Amino acid sequence: RMKLIDTTDDILSAFKDRNFSLKTWENYAQTISPDLISLCETDSEKYPFQEMVQPVLTQVLADKDRLVKLSQCFHTLTDELQHRLPLLFPKGTDPELILYLGLCNGAGWMTKLNGRDVLLFGIEKIIELNWDNPDDLRGLIFHEIGHLWHKLCGNLEFPAVTSQERSLLQLWQEGIAMVCEQILCGNDQYYHQDKDGWLSWCLKHESLLKKEFGIRMDKEESTQDFFGDWCSFHGYSDTGYFLGCQFIRYLLKDYTLSEIAVLSKEKLFMKYHSFNQ
Repeated sequence: RMKLIDTTDDILSAFKDRNFSLKTWENYAQTISPDLISLCETDSEKYPFQEMVQPVLTQVLADKDRLVKLSQCFHTLTDELQHRLPLLFPKGTDPELILYLGLCNGAGWMTKLNGRDVLLFGIEKIIELNWDNPDDLRGLIFHEIGHLWHKLCGNLEFPAVTSQERSLLQLWQEGIAMVCEQILCGNDQYYHQDKDGWLSWCLKHESLLKKEFGIRMDKEESTQDFFGDWCSFHGYSDTGYFLGCQFIRYLLKDYTLSEIAVLSKEKLFMKYHSFNQ
């Protein structure tokens, strides 16, 4: 059975004046896990804190009603998800979900705390992205559950040293998580990214996405444009989630999802070139 740790009350208690301070945040994070502080702070070093992180946290803390509403929605959706877990997981699997205030590290993040696999859901990013509604939140939860399934029931990673290998790894991981998300939703056309004609554009330009991703992989160029809400390809963010999902659907013609979850990078490279024909 799924375990939900909701720290919303702790956030409201820690930041009574609704002003963000890193020291207060560290004291709050310590109560979740000592590992969480270094995990988040190391990750957030990639971004200018004063310009990109602090304004988001300040705005989120100022809106108590929105925080409480998000917490209530999260409880409702995790209750709903309990009976859908058997669609993916064997009995006895107990995912641990933590709703917390991070440092803009991500709306969803599968990681380890205290030696346990956990799914972290960052309130500040969820609200910044306006994903604090049932549809988007459901998709986010299901997607992170998909990454957990991949880790527990397959090989989540293969050795990825080159830019080409890292691109393929990310495409494979996000594609599997996306298919898991669709299984849990009961809709193989579901994408939580589908806003303002996103899916229609992706379907129309699938051959362009395949070709450009393949070219960048082969040239050892970054494929970051295809992933992350802060990046875009032809004006559309997260097109790599669509492409990854289509790639996994292509592989499902010859393999089960469990078999795809353990494929070697050599086989995946070969299959991607076939997929790109």
